[in-house]
Amino acid sequence: MLHLQHLIRICSARLSYVADDRLVIHMEITFWGVRGSFPVSSPHCARYGGNTPCIEVNAQDTCVIVDAGTGICSLGKRLVEQGQKEIHLLISHTHWDHIHGFPHFAPLCESDVTIHLYALANANASLKDILCGQQQEPFFPNALDSVNADLHFTDLSEGQRWNIGPIDVQCRRLNHASYTGGFRLESVGKTFSYLSDLDLYGPRLHGEGMNTGTEDEIEQKRIGLQQNALELARDADLMVFDSFFLTEEYKDDWGHSKMEDALRLGAESNARRIAFFHHAPGRSDDQLDELVAHYSTEVHRDADLIAATEGDQVVL
Repeated sequence: MLHLQHLIRICSARLSYVADDRLVIHMEITFWGVRGSFPVSSPHCARYGGNTPCIEVNAQDTCVIVDAGTGICSLGKRLVEQGQKEIHLLISHTHWDHIHGFPHFAPLCESDVTIHLYALANANASLKDILCGQQQEPFFPNALDSVNADLHFTDLSEGQRWNIGPIDVQCRRLNHASYTGGFRLESVGKTFSYLSDLDLYGPRLHGEGMNTGTEDEIEQKRIGLQQNALELARDADLMVFDSFFLTEEYKDDWGHSKMEDALRLGAESNARRIAFFHHAPGRSDDQLDELVAHYSTEVHRDADLIAATEGDQVVL
């Protein structure tokens, strides 16, 4: 059940009109998985949800999915029921909590469905090879090459921009292990920014190949990664941000950010709405309620703060 405050926000943001009073829907963002590291099924997270990252973005019948955590399983069933024939899946990185729902994605079984998959290029293996490696014996009984859907894989370059229907998409590298990208989606003057799994202001570089060069060169890389996040979030109508740690929990070798970092980037980027995301597995519903209430007093002027909740929709 959605919180009353969330329903109020959704209803207030849902409708916009052009001069002739026709209803216009810009981008509809639906949270299907909001938890980090591993899925949780427990009373302590019944309201906010225990599935790992997955967000659906719809604009003028164009379906874009961001990440393939366990939340994608329920989403996939609904897409099949709706008869969605073309799907675009953006993968921030291939750590298990962001891909382990993909083998159970129902549209893979549909012969008349086309799925486009995108991720920041990995220097050691293609996106297709990585997903095929997960979906084979002894890990999984059905090989990815045997699915019915028509799959198309794209390995993205740093800063690459492209169009998916009416949505302009940009990918930039973030400060997290392996090769991790954040995404910026723009349509009809509205912007959705996705920055999950990054240590934004921490002292370490986490990405593969980043800790090479002189101290000055490494520092410039760190600043460059911070700039990447800033550019993805600039003037965003909704910024989804990794808020895995509390300040007292922070570990600088994990590659994750703190809730204060979300507020800082929100202020620097002038984000209009900030959503805490990638909740720690042990973080309870009551704790998240308290944290949102606390940090709402510190969020920058004219900004709104929420904690991402499974089932919530935000219309930009």
